[in-house]
Amino acid sequence: MNEIKPVRFNQELILTTEQLAEFYGTTVDRIKQNFKRNEAKFEETKHYFLLEGNELKSFKDQVSNSSLVAERTAHLYLWTKRGASRHSKMLGTERAWDMFDELEENYFTQKIVPMSLPGQIKLIAQGYSQLEEDVKQIKENMGLPGNMAYRFTRERNKKVINSLGGKDSNAYQDKALRTKTYSTLFKSFKETFMQDRYSDTPISRFNEALEFVQSWYVPFELQREINTVNAQTKIAL
Repeated sequence: MNEIKPVRFNQELILTTEQLAEFYGTTVDRIKQNFKRNEAKFEETKHYFLLEGNELKSFKDQVSNSSLVAERTAHLYLWTKRGASRHSKMLGTERAWDMFDELEENYFTQKIVPMSLPGQIKLIAQGYSQLEEDVKQIKENMGLPGNMAYRFTRERNKKVINSLGGKDSNAYQDKALRTKTYSTLFKSFKETFMQDRYSDTPISRFNEALEFVQSWYVPFELQREINTVNAQTKIAL
């Protein structure tokens, strides 16, 4: 069998109806008739792909340098390994059986060619480059993982507690004032980082977020309210 250039669709090696007819020594009409009469025995995406519209146009562009698809084709069947096997059984000829064995060994089972050392080095370099890009994308788009979110929460709580005068202070014991302080800090954070939750902060901005919290100061009006509450003397009952 002459070497066939591998063609893939949806990450699978495929063959057209014309190719099947040629390899099996039959006609395109015979392949179509067999399919029409036994359509219930074929499952789309398992035995074949049916391409139409934009999907077909995209595939035509993919194989534009070959004569695989006629220019005016309105729809196209692409047969998978299982589909090709089913057609060979329906034809039932020795040639169809023999040719499917050839296709299975030399086309659907792609042989691995040993890669040269320079080729391996180049592939590794490409892999590292892609890995770096993937990591960059993750850091820029993914929110804080658990360990970072925990560390950030500790720093935020530490800032609020210190701003209120410590856990034993009147201001900290005042639940409404404590909640107001947390809310004021979050409002400032949200305006700066444009995030609806602390945990949505991109990993790439984690250190920046920590510095923001550590250097945050209570607004003047709220600080005066905290000072007033802390100046009050608790009356023992």
